[in-house]
Amino acid sequence: MDVTLLKARQILHNHIHHFFQTRDYLQIDAPLAVITPGTEVYLNYFSTEWQDHRLGRHPLYLRSSPELHLKQALSWGIDRVYHLGKCFRNHGEISAWHHPEFTMLEYYESGISLPGFMALTESLIRTSALALGPLAKRKLPETFTKITMYEAFDQWAGISLIDQDQDLARKAIAKGYQSVREGDDFETSYFKILIDVIEPKLLEHEAIFVYDYPPSQAALAKVKQGRAQRFELYLHGVELCNAFDELLSPSENLRRLEASNAQRLAIGTHALPVDEDFVNALNAGLSDCCGNALGFDRLLALLLNLPGIGSLIPFRSNRPYRASLLSEHLDEF
Repeated sequence: MDVTLLKARQILHNHIHHFFQTRDYLQIDAPLAVITPGTEVYLNYFSTEWQDHRLGRHPLYLRSSPELHLKQALSWGIDRVYHLGKCFRNHGEISAWHHPEFTMLEYYESGISLPGFMALTESLIRTSALALGPLAKRKLPETFTKITMYEAFDQWAGISLIDQDQDLARKAIAKGYQSVREGDDFETSYFKILIDVIEPKLLEHEAIFVYDYPPSQAALAKVKQGRAQRFELYLHGVELCNAFDELLSPSENLRRLEASNAQRLAIGTHALPVDEDFVNALNAGLSDCCGNALGFDRLLALLLNLPGIGSLIPFRSNRPYRASLLSEHLDEF
C-alpha cells in the first residue's frame, strides 16, 4: 500500500469534516447493521443477524447508505447533518470504480434549494482539490457544465424523452442503437440509451451536473412540474454523487417504497422491510431539505488522477477480487 495514498485519504477526510463543521453541520453516527439497508430496486445487500441471549434471531443488513437515519436526525429538529463512513453493496460489479465496501459521504440541509445544493457540492469538490495541494494531479474546469436529462436525450440521443414512453424502444432502434431490442419496456430502453449513448457523451465534459429526471426515476425525490428534482455529478465521465430535493410526504414515501419492493419481486430479488423509525420521522414532519450521497473513494481517485479506486483500498484481505477471475491487467484491484 502506497503511504502517500493513505496520507491523501487522511487529508480529504479532515477537509470534509472541516468543510461541513464550519458550515454548522452536525456529524451524525449512523448504524452499520440496520433493518432496512436501502430503498433502491437494483441494489443487493449483505444480510446478517443479531442473536439475543435467548437465541432469538433478528435479521439485519449492512447498510448501503445512511440515508434513512440522517433523515430521522432531521426530524429531531437538526437543520444540517452529515455522515462519512463505510457502506456495503453485494452482487456488485468487478470494475475500476466499484467495491463491495466503500466510503460514502452523505449530507442533508434544510431550507436550501436544489440549485443552492448544487453550488454547495461544487464548492466541496473545489475546496477538496485545494486541500490536497500538489497531490491533486487533475485540474478542475473553471465552470461545471449543467444539463437536464431531457436535454441530454434530445441533444445526444436524438430522442425527445417522454416518461413511460412505450415507443422508446422503437425510437431507439430507428436511431440504430443496437443494444435496444423490440419488446424492451421503457425502463430497460431508458437505461440502455443512458449507458450506451448518454454516458459516453458525459466523458467529453470534465465536470457536468445532470438534473431534472423523468418522474419514474425519482426514487425518494420530489416531482415538480413533471420532473424529478434530483441531480447527479459526473467528473471525467465517472458518476460521483446523487442528490435529491427530498420527498416529504409520508404516504408518497410509503407508496414509492411499496412500488420499489414490487419491482424487486418482479426481477427476482426479495422485498425489503420498511424501517418504522423512518416512517415515524416522516410522520413527525420534515422541513424542505436536500440530500446528497457522494462516493469518497471515487472523489479521491478522480482528484489524484487514478484509474479507479482499487489502489485506495487498504489491506489485501479487503480486496475480494481473485487473480483467477481477472485478467492480468486488473492487478490494481
